[in-house]
Amino acid sequence: MAKSKVADLQSLLRRSVGEDIEILDEKTTLLTAPGEHYGSVMLALEVKIKRHSKQPEEELKLVAKLIPANEMLRLAFDIPVTFKKEVIAYTESIPTLVQFQLEHNVPERDLHDNLFPRCFGARLNLDENKNSTVNEDAVLIFENLKVQGFVTEDRLKGFDLSATRVILKDLARFHATPIALRLLKPELFQQKVLPSGVFNRGLDTLPEEVGLAFHNAILDGARDVPELGPYLERIQKVADAGAKKPWVLRENESDVWGTICHADFWVSNTMILKDETGKTIKNKIVDLQLNRFWSCVTDLVFFLYTSVVNSVLEEHFDEFLKLYHENLIKNLSYYSLDLEPYSWNNFLEELNKVAPTEIYHVLIMLKPICTERGKVTNSSEEFQDTDWSRKDLLGPNHRRKLKDTVLSLVKRGWI
Repeated sequence: MAKSKVADLQSLLRRSVGEDIEILDEKTTLLTAPGEHYGSVMLALEVKIKRHSKQPEEELKLVAKLIPANEMLRLAFDIPVTFKKEVIAYTESIPTLVQFQLEHNVPERDLHDNLFPRCFGARLNLDENKNSTVNEDAVLIFENLKVQGFVTEDRLKGFDLSATRVILKDLARFHATPIALRLLKPELFQQKVLPSGVFNRGLDTLPEEVGLAFHNAILDGARDVPELGPYLERIQKVADAGAKKPWVLRENESDVWGTICHADFWVSNTMILKDETGKTIKNKIVDLQLNRFWSCVTDLVFFLYTSVVNSVLEEHFDEFLKLYHENLIKNLSYYSLDLEPYSWNNFLEELNKVAPTEIYHVLIMLKPICTERGKVTNSSEEFQDTDWSRKDLLGPNHRRKLKDTVLSLVKRGWI
């Protein structure tokens, strides 16, 4: 059964809010909607606190991230590894990267911690001094971005031009700082940052019928799209190669472009803030549990093809590449680095080398991204194998996205 309350929340909050606080009241609401989020249970917390001093009572609007209640989802997301990685990311990696930036006088607007929601506390269990096992009491506490106006974009819609521009700038910043730390302070990188990007398992651990449902959705969908008929053999080749060596097993081959990647950077894993005209003005990256040490290009390719409106992507593709690269260079330039290895030509070479290895990841993830809304009614707690394997989960949204994506990848020689 999913937990509806965070154990010993007061002790956790005292680490960040103040040792003198006392929780007076706590209200909890489940945020995890069926079919929209699987890797964790999310709770909205309204916490009323009082300090021992004569200050007035305060109310904190928070979000708690807990491990999934369902055993299969825990297996699929390799929770013993991935939850620990996210705790390390917020408690060790991000503070280390920010301190490194401060030492190099990086402007406040570009500091690494501005990319993420504020973390109010994190733990693996209630007795972390004795072990590092992830159990039912594992939790991450964040500020509630929704009450500040941040929203998660519709996964069936994707990001428009203004949102994509903002997010690409942040993605470049997300990648640049770990690159600089790795080059200038390799031991510190190994100790404090790399542990947040170690190997984890994934869909390869699921029951065979579920894994096949993800895999077969690619060709089954392509066969239903007449425009993809000429490319079925190429798509089959990509699918077969991807199944033989899943992307999750990929090793980083680049000494230049290697960094901490999000490894799951799509619509639902970043939240945007819009102005009164609907233009995106700010972005916050969330869900760092699948972080991996890979070429930065993997995140870029995955984001563009899973999360941007395809017509926008086609019209502005070259602009998006240049925008990302320019901001990567901008953030690397804060450090005393030789930037020649990161030239535009070298970037394009890396892109064309790595992009084909990320295509299977893109195509297989179109299944959960494009699952028709309302088809999955089970909560994550009541999750069934069929919530991922049923053929009726996909419809016109998947076929349209698959068609546009494949045709774009063919155009660029990546399929």
